[in-house]
Amino acid sequence: MIGVFSTVVKNSRLLTIRLVSIDNPAFRIHYRLTFALLLACTTLVCSRQYIGEHIRCMSSGVSEKVVQTFCFFTTTYTLPDVNSTLKPGVGPPQWDSKKVHHAYYQWVPFVLFGQALLFYLPHLVWRTYEAGTIKLLVDGLQRLYLKPDGDQDKVAGSFKIPSEATRWSKVRDIMNHLDTVARFRLNRKWALVLIGCEALNLVNVLLQMRLMNEFLGGQFYSYGLTALTDNDVTFDRVFPKMTKCDFHKYGPSGTLQTHDALCVMALNIINEKIYVVLWYWFVLVLIPVSVAALLWRAVQYAMHSRESFNRLLLREASPGARIDAVDLAVIARQTTFSDWLFMYYLAGNMDGAVFRDLLHSYATGLRKEPGSQSIDDDMVPLGKMPL
Repeated sequence: MIGVFSTVVKNSRLLTIRLVSIDNPAFRIHYRLTFALLLACTTLVCSRQYIGEHIRCMSSGVSEKVVQTFCFFTTTYTLPDVNSTLKPGVGPPQWDSKKVHHAYYQWVPFVLFGQALLFYLPHLVWRTYEAGTIKLLVDGLQRLYLKPDGDQDKVAGSFKIPSEATRWSKVRDIMNHLDTVARFRLNRKWALVLIGCEALNLVNVLLQMRLMNEFLGGQFYSYGLTALTDNDVTFDRVFPKMTKCDFHKYGPSGTLQTHDALCVMALNIINEKIYVVLWYWFVLVLIPVSVAALLWRAVQYAMHSRESFNRLLLREASPGARIDAVDLAVIARQTTFSDWLFMYYLAGNMDGAVFRDLLHSYATGLRKEPGSQSIDDDMVPLGKMPL
């Protein structure tokens, strides 16, 4: 299990710092922080360094290793109606005692690992569909303050510093891309997939909470709140530290003998803490994911055609972009929401001065009547536009 975990961590590139953003902070909380948290929990549960053996069982007349193996891979149980001085639920049974079986503990690492993969899935879908489109367009346009001497591109470490001519060429490429996708409405699918993956984040969090509630026998929904006020009772009810196990074997005369084993569940010391953390973390994650998936996209859709909203949002996305009011009016009036959303992500990944020139050229093209001269004829070189 640890080997599989290590392979996933290497391929997920969790610690990679990306200069180009294709999502939003709520999305990154979902697939980066939550994914990393669940993988860390998986590692902790699988490790014997901190908790020793996961289960220890005692029973007279039977090998300890045999009983431990049997009880771990079958089920242990507690008697919730029995109050013992040793531990709740492990006293001598009564004729009407009800047994509560605990079989989840052997599946905890697999469930946590599966949950981690599900949290990463929406990002994987979006990254696969997006296929580096924005990075390809804006690469080299983020660091305008770094200008190489001469007309040749320079390489500084792992960074490529493009010349002014190269930057200008890339802006023209972006203009051609915007013209093509607007003409064939290609950004519509791009926006739908992005918003669909954000909605999938919300659905995933809700389904994960439902899954954990079913996994823990219907006790997860209230687990975090009751653990605050009555933590010892709650922990022992959901994750008992001491349980019972019935081991059956044939005696010398062929009769079936029942051995009552008492088991110490060391693994549950870790499990109870993990699920308290996950309860509060999922509640916290649900808030930004819900806002990003529902409220914020709805606000953007309703307000993207307003000049004041565009001025505020585009300047926030690309600081330093002193955008012309006429260009804003044209963008607000003539772009669809999908094209506007694509441009918003371009703004967040470009230097402000470059985006200002790009927006001016794009607005100039939108002002033209169909059949007139190409957009390229009215483009202004970088840094030549008046402030």
